[in-house]
Amino acid sequence: MPPARRRPDPAYNEKNGFRESGAAPVDKNSPDDITIRNVRLAQYILATKGSFVPSTQPAETVDTLTEKIKELRKQHARDLEKLFEFQLSEYHQELNDHRVCHDDSAYMDIDEGYSQQVEFRNQLQDLDSRVLKMDRFKGDMDDALSTLRYTHLMRVTRLIKRRNELKSQDVAARQKRDAWFPQTPQQYHHIMERDHQLRVARFLTSSTTEQEKMKDEFNWASRAVQPLLSAYKTNLQYAFKDEVNSAINGLVVSDPRRRLSRQTDDVFTRFSPVS
Repeated sequence: MPPARRRPDPAYNEKNGFRESGAAPVDKNSPDDITIRNVRLAQYILATKGSFVPSTQPAETVDTLTEKIKELRKQHARDLEKLFEFQLSEYHQELNDHRVCHDDSAYMDIDEGYSQQVEFRNQLQDLDSRVLKMDRFKGDMDDALSTLRYTHLMRVTRLIKRRNELKSQDVAARQKRDAWFPQTPQQYHHIMERDHQLRVARFLTSSTTEQEKMKDEFNWASRAVQPLLSAYKTNLQYAFKDEVNSAINGLVVSDPRRRLSRQTDDVFTRFSPVS
């Protein structure tokens, strides 16, 4: 269980624990421990990640945002590795500084009869024990990790939200496009998407039952499909009817084993097997 100092206050449950801006100005002449910690973390970030120079961004699409999210997650993993290396170096430096600065001469020649000397020795021992535990330094390490993680999640969350918006727009545009049905053969010819054109052709050549299913699936109104359906069925549009039938027939894929069987039959027809 973490120490009580690191436990979150229940009063801030489900709230953002990071201050975005508007903090009180810092006293540059007498900075506190938190300010010094933040400065060292900022120096580390600048040293490892450099400064950001804006560049021309490609148009946002679902695919580009997906790639950007993947790259951000990979970069976050690399950033964590570098942060842990930096913190380990800082930890070793803290221990080394304490070892060099530790004055053990105060523990010598202590007269147990003098309470002040005993109290001074006990305070030094207590200070030595607290420094070795390094609770404050460990807290700073946790804070640095939380800050880096928070920044990463904020960026990824914005990208995921934007990607979901684009996905919704794509779905709405596709549904609107699929719900449009050409009224004349000329409009049928002007359909740019091959899949959409073949879908209309399949509707025209299908049975009544299949047509009803397709109208429900693509949200086609009966009055919207009737003009082109009538043009397909009338004797005045032979060219259009032949074109639609040819488009559908071109999708029929024959079994290659049957083609091989026919080729074998042709060989036996030309060259009879030896009896």
